[in-house]
Amino acid sequence: MSSTVRILIPIFPLDSKEIFFKGYVITSTDNNVTIYITKYANSDIVWSEKQRENEIYGFCGAYLPTKVSNQFSNFLDIEQNTTQKINKLQLNRKQVTTTANCILMLYDYNSIKDSQAITDSKNSYFTKLVNLIQEQNGDSVDKDDSNTRNQQWLASSMFLQHVCNYWRLINWLINTLRRDKKVAVKQGNLILAIAVDIILGYIALQWLSQDKRDISIGLMGVLEKLINSLYSLLKWLMGAPVGLKLNNAFNKMLGKYFSYHVQLWWLFLDVSGEKLYIILDIYHYIGYLGFTFQTAIVSDLICIATFHSYCIYVYAARLFNIQISGLIALLRLFVGRKYNPLRGGIDSCEYTNQELFVGTVAFTMLLLLLPTTTLYYIVFTMFRVLSLFVQHLLAKIIYLIQTSPMYVVSLWVTNSPKVIGKILIEVINQEENAALVLRIQLLKKSIPELLKIFKPPVDILNKVEWGNLFSNVLVGKQIV
Repeated sequence: MSSTVRILIPIFPLDSKEIFFKGYVITSTDNNVTIYITKYANSDIVWSEKQRENEIYGFCGAYLPTKVSNQFSNFLDIEQNTTQKINKLQLNRKQVTTTANCILMLYDYNSIKDSQAITDSKNSYFTKLVNLIQEQNGDSVDKDDSNTRNQQWLASSMFLQHVCNYWRLINWLINTLRRDKKVAVKQGNLILAIAVDIILGYIALQWLSQDKRDISIGLMGVLEKLINSLYSLLKWLMGAPVGLKLNNAFNKMLGKYFSYHVQLWWLFLDVSGEKLYIILDIYHYIGYLGFTFQTAIVSDLICIATFHSYCIYVYAARLFNIQISGLIALLRLFVGRKYNPLRGGIDSCEYTNQELFVGTVAFTMLLLLLPTTTLYYIVFTMFRVLSLFVQHLLAKIIYLIQTSPMYVVSLWVTNSPKVIGKILIEVINQEENAALVLRIQLLKKSIPELLKIFKPPVDILNKVEWGNLFSNVLVGKQIV
């Protein structure tokens, strides 16, 4: 038999005279055979009366009659000693005459059964062994079937996104606990993270436990300073900022238009500020759910407080994009080209003198107005990017709290068998014309590897793709 036979078998106790075992035979596409021994006992109760095609049975002891082994399609007889020499190997009722191409891999049964950190894709037969043993012992293989994608209409509110994600997490936690009938490492990590979240939320509420009217007055004072700073910025832009020569009429029009929007927004905040203590009451009661809920509410309040600057950014970005698109389109006029929307390409075109004259005038107007538009666009794009950065920072805080690895770290410090998963293979016997005997040792994985394995199904809210963001800024596309 030229194909390799890999046998993964437990290390049997030496004080047992006779051991009966059972496992599975799996043949790969390249005809290599892997035998997984997943169950053993001191009697033949592990041998099923009804034999399956992919099952293998075996015996480890002093002597077993040949007629007993011949009644099985797949059978393995090994000698009980430190190296566990193969006496007989029978596959599909055909005996393997030579064991030189066999690899006997000894493993600690209890370590494999308790480990939850073996996810070695390079040696997939180890992962398969863990799955077979855990399924045989009634443990479900962890399948992350939670959906962490949010609806598009929730993208504007971090609080609503967080509520939906939290609801999905709780459902996932309850379903997995009911299915597994135990607390696995990933579930324990989430339970401890939720407890820490609630404790931090309570501490934050105690720190802010002063008169809500004083807090609302202080917040309105901060908002008033921000509005006054924005007024001063617009007046500075309406002059000659950093000595730039801008189009005076166009500059005054944009400045007054944006100042009017800021004034309208301040009137809205001033009127709604009288009821700000109601929002603080809501924040206080929701805050008992956890610090992450408080952080999500703060993120939405920042969006509301900076809505006026966002509106100005949208106007400036739209105007800048129109001017850039117009200049690019008019540039083709000078080289006798035009854009064909039907084909999605550039075609040749002959223009009349009147069309060339109108195009030249339009190009000149757009080009001369571009510096004024660009100045407003750059300033308020910076405000928008800063707002997105703050929201991303708050979303990152929520993500770090929900994925806090305290439970995993505690298991790692106490040398729990649940976090062993680094595989070390040691050669025990390498004699000629005999099976190669290896011993599998399991060591603790590093904390970064464990964090990746046992991370709860959580994604960062309002995830910003900074590469696409900066490319959109260059061409004036709106940053949502």
